[in-house]
Amino acid sequence: MDAWITKIKKYLKQFIEVGVLLLGVSVFAEILFGPDVAFFGSQVTTNLITLLNSLGDHGIAALIIVFAVIITYRKLLK
Repeated sequence: MDAWITKIKKYLKQFIEVGVLLLGVSVFAEILFGPDVAFFGSQVTTNLITLLNSLGDHGIAALIIVFAVIITYRKLLK
């Protein structure tokens, strides 16, 4: 059972790393080539700004959630 949990944690860590890398590459590509980058969808930065604005509307609860996600992410990378 421990081997399964270790494998699942390993795969989730790799999945999160790939997701963060794809997010970074898509933002970089949108900055370089404009908002209509064909292979990453449309307007990634607009979606991120909308997400951050919606988090900002909810005040301290959003701040706690963002910190929880950051702490969880940092623990997974160790």
